[in-house]
Amino acid sequence: MDQVAPIFDAPDDEVEARDRAFNAYRFAASENAKAIVAEVIRLLLNYEAHFGLKKNKRRAKDQETFDLTVDAILSDLMHHRLVGEEGSIYVTRSNRVLGTKSRYRPRAYSKMFPYIVDLMAKPEMGFVVQDVAPAVEGLARSTVVRVGRPLLLRIEEHEIGLDDLGQHLHGETIILKRTKDVDDYWDEGGFQEYEDTAVTDKFRQELDNINQWLASADLRFDHTGTPWPQTAFHIGDRQLRRIFTQGRFDSGGRLFGGFWQRLRKHERRQGLWIGGEKAVELDYGQVGPRILYALTGQKPPTDDLYHLWGYTQQRDGIKRVMSAMIFASDRLDRFPKGTRKLFRRGDKVGDVVEAIEAKHPLIKGSFHRGLGHDTQFIESQIMVEVILTLKAEGIVGLPIHDAVMVPATKTSIATDIMLSTFHRHTGVEGIVTEEA
Repeated sequence: MDQVAPIFDAPDDEVEARDRAFNAYRFAASENAKAIVAEVIRLLLNYEAHFGLKKNKRRAKDQETFDLTVDAILSDLMHHRLVGEEGSIYVTRSNRVLGTKSRYRPRAYSKMFPYIVDLMAKPEMGFVVQDVAPAVEGLARSTVVRVGRPLLLRIEEHEIGLDDLGQHLHGETIILKRTKDVDDYWDEGGFQEYEDTAVTDKFRQELDNINQWLASADLRFDHTGTPWPQTAFHIGDRQLRRIFTQGRFDSGGRLFGGFWQRLRKHERRQGLWIGGEKAVELDYGQVGPRILYALTGQKPPTDDLYHLWGYTQQRDGIKRVMSAMIFASDRLDRFPKGTRKLFRRGDKVGDVVEAIEAKHPLIKGSFHRGLGHDTQFIESQIMVEVILTLKAEGIVGLPIHDAVMVPATKTSIATDIMLSTFHRHTGVEGIVTEEA
């Protein structure tokens, strides 16, 4: 039986809504769910015929795409309703996006998508409720879709549950994002097309190996003791993808996508079980600065890299500012977003930056050079090897950027693997801590 986190009715001001993108890989897996999809397709075709919206019969391939799109829309909406996810599902109606051939776009997300959604949202149909985005630059995500009442009634009538829905695992898992246009406020650094090489083939093969391992893993979540509000999720959502940045395959590369990454820290530490054992989170400590030392051919100090005299109570703030200094291309002239509150009223960002540089003179020249994505790539390479090495030992490891969740009895062997892998990739000693 698929697991789903419990759903609670919570005041709107106490829950942070988190919209998500339309998942075009969902499909009706059971006979009950397929019956709903078949009925809706029949009603849509009858509607087209009655109002003369389609003069000629679709080609077989086009009808197959039509059916696939309807299936994906209905299945994702049903999933969203059953899981009780916060926020809404956002979609794009951009012909520039949907009409262009792309390795990232599933077949169900074609240039016909807006037409099909509009058809399903007709008052006579009502399977979809949508709020169409105005034609304003920067509001691409404001078009959202929700479950219409006719679909809700069919969910109840057919007693649809999460076991009735499936998800294809054929989406692109190696994703390349281009560099953001610094002169365009709305630019989010979209996906960049690329030709496969031996490098991308290797990355994809490694990730397919990991995803197949995780798909069959014995994972369980026990919400007992986890305080409200609780994150809604489906325990079957396990497929990972690697996202590379700045239009390069040696930049970024972190792993995203597993349901455990959506959980809040206290939720996964209290409620996640792997192979019948409580899951434990092992974190690489001070990973960014240590990798930066490695890139400059230097050995990091043996003490806490974030401990600064005069700022002993502001360690979390120092950590955030130092990370920003590694990513920034220009010298910081203001506190990074969300960090001002971590310092005292009289603290100035210039003084903090100088204190960090004084603490780390060997890498002072490597700050403010935009090397953050380079350090992340090394970190992601380390994490991929850690997960594959754990797999070779028969141990399930769930990656969370620079940390990994493992069964409680496997912490010692996992720690050894993490430390040896870090040293092999960087030449410097790493730190691994168990989060309480």
